[in-house]
Amino acid sequence: MILRRIISLGAAVFAILLFTTTAAFAGNGHFISNATSASSSGSTLTVKFKEAGLQSGATETITISAHLDATYKCINGGGKNPSDPKKTTINSTVSQSGEFTAAKNGNLTGSLSVSAPAASSVLDCPGGQTATLMSVTWTNVSISDADSGAFLAIPGTY
Repeated sequence: MILRRIISLGAAVFAILLFTTTAAFAGNGHFISNATSASSSGSTLTVKFKEAGLQSGATETITISAHLDATYKCINGGGKNPSDPKKTTINSTVSQSGEFTAAKNGNLTGSLSVSAPAASSVLDCPGGQTATLMSVTWTNVSISDADSGAFLAIPGTY
């Protein structure tokens, strides 16, 4: 009888510790800085990320944000700038969101990308000239999780 009570009490304490520990880890989402990075290729910025401390199976809304500086010019058929070049510069914040699901271990990995607008949508060139993206610079890159509240600024210029 006493042995049964001790075993029951032990099982109850174990269950309380198990559920308390699980609750402590749930909602403690954070991005792993050495497993989160940004890179650019052409006019596209891609952020690869890892977030930990989430509840297994949790669906998270992840958003990347960056400041874009882009220059567009009209280029003639010979690949040259006309003597009176038409030019437009964009300075704006660009963002992209996506839904991701945490694995059994509470980790979430993925990537999101943003791109500069197409040249033809930004600049209207005269006949015989083509709108062309000349340069792109990405700064102030960050990633956030709307559900867990996690945030990470990614230093650098891309």
